[in-house]
Amino acid sequence: MAEWSLGMVNKSLEEMKESDIEQYDQTLKMFLLATEAATHFLKNDQEFREKFAKIHAEFIKSPESKSVIEESIKAYEKLKK
Repeated sequence: MAEWSLGMVNKSLEEMKESDIEQYDQTLKMFLLATEAATHFLKNDQEFREKFAKIHAEFIKSPESKSVIEESIKAYEKLKK
């Protein structure tokens, strides 16, 4: 079931890239609302914060995180100046 759902989401996002601007705007609004909800959960829900931290801790261990970490360090050093 999860694989099917992900497939549907991927297909929808691919179609959205090539769709008209109105559909793109609706998708953008959905992502912005999801971001607001996630920010709310981070502020107000300990379990959500724990799961969020766990996901990020796993990502930091991966080779793919190297460029993200390097860019984060550069941005931090720039902010300190």
